[in-house]
Amino acid sequence: MKFNDGFWLLKHGVKPYYGLQVVQATKDEAGYNLQVSTRPIRHRGDTLGGPVLSVRVHSPTQGVIGVKIDHFAHVEPFPNIPLFPDAQAVPDVSIKRDEFKLSLASGGLTAEITENPYTITFKSPTRTLTFAGEKHQALYDVPSKWTMESASNTSCLATDPGSNPAPTPLPPVIRYINSELNLSPGELVYGLGEQFGALVKNGQAIKVWNQDGGTSSEQAYKCVPFYITNRNYGVFINHPGEVEVEVGSEKVSRVGVSVAGSSLEYFIIYGETPLEILEKYTRITGRPA
Repeated sequence: MKFNDGFWLLKHGVKPYYGLQVVQATKDEAGYNLQVSTRPIRHRGDTLGGPVLSVRVHSPTQGVIGVKIDHFAHVEPFPNIPLFPDAQAVPDVSIKRDEFKLSLASGGLTAEITENPYTITFKSPTRTLTFAGEKHQALYDVPSKWTMESASNTSCLATDPGSNPAPTPLPPVIRYINSELNLSPGELVYGLGEQFGALVKNGQAIKVWNQDGGTSSEQAYKCVPFYITNRNYGVFINHPGEVEVEVGSEKVSRVGVSVAGSSLEYFIIYGETPLEILEKYTRITGRPA
């Protein structure tokens, strides 16, 4: 989903609520729970308006750090597919806090969180892999006219009277959750399941939504919400519905992931080789019998 008109402007009618500042951070044995305001908090009066993001940063298994962004109490997206169906998680987490940042480390992967401005940086032992910088996480209220080209809204159940004689009309405004990760110069993105475009996904807008559209088009039969880059990490978006991925196609230096709803979860998976990344990914999602 593209929310911007160019780089500086938003599409007409789109209203953003960017995660700006951590106002509360608590920790447990696996990670941090953050309350992130969408406006600067300078005094008590600033706490009276605007949405708040509940962000969970944690490590479910060695070399993997998850980020879950929620807004409001809600029913989890359906179907709720369990993680680690075949192999046990391998817990390995170290949590530290100092006056400048919160940090969480697992299997060579470290997440460093700054509170004001709110950012998350993911590092290997030797370099920065990627980061969610200032204003990289947000809620968007989007007029439904801008969502008409989404894959779920152009399927036969939405447009074919023979398949659905009485489709439910779209509400005037649809809420999206969006998270962006930085792309470094020369970084190449691969994956997202069966796709009929170029192998390198940079510059492509990809809808993770299985459709029977034949080959040689933007539709595909076996889309997978997982990509890998040449900087030793992969990203798994844990969402059962439509996931819209902008791979340097809205902002050339970022991968943007958005879903309609009130919850978005992704996992950064670190490995020295693609095989190591895939081993950790299939530990989370499941392996062939």
